[in-house]
Amino acid sequence: MNKIPNHTALKEWATVIDALARAEQIVLIRKGGIADPKFGVEADSFYLYPTFFHQAEAVEPAEVTIGHWAEVVKTWKISEQELLYRLEPHVVMPRETLDARYRFRPDQALYVIAVRTHTLAHAVTISVKSEYLGCRSWVSIDEEIDINKSTPAMSELQLNERIAEIDALLTPSSAATASLS
Repeated sequence: MNKIPNHTALKEWATVIDALARAEQIVLIRKGGIADPKFGVEADSFYLYPTFFHQAEAVEPAEVTIGHWAEVVKTWKISEQELLYRLEPHVVMPRETLDARYRFRPDQALYVIAVRTHTLAHAVTISVKSEYLGCRSWVSIDEEIDINKSTPAMSELQLNERIAEIDALLTPSSAATASLS
């Protein structure tokens, strides 16, 4: 069995995970959750743990199905709203959501994380535990989830072409760029 080290999972909106799996989107845009004092990329590979839009009256489900995982290919840190707007055609989030992510913790930069997304050969439904709850980005899940025979959302060539497009949108400014590949 091949699994993600430390069973690391990133909590992300289910709609974004679906877009990653369909290769409609290749980047995650993050500043962290309310429970995260700061955001950072905690793992090079991680399961994608689906969540839903946060609402005060929302009840978190008792089970979650993990069907995908991702590998970090490249990251950028941006602080300029105009750069964020350049990403709009490349993400499924509407401008209002991008604005909300930009305004959240204005003293911190946004992480734009290019990922290679994979669909698991067999999705796994896990029981939600108290340590998975809340508005936090990273969780360590207890289940053993096999990533063998996973299928990438797109070829490496296609992914590299899309990353180059995004890199061209983000590098002309003074945005700090960092590669993790």
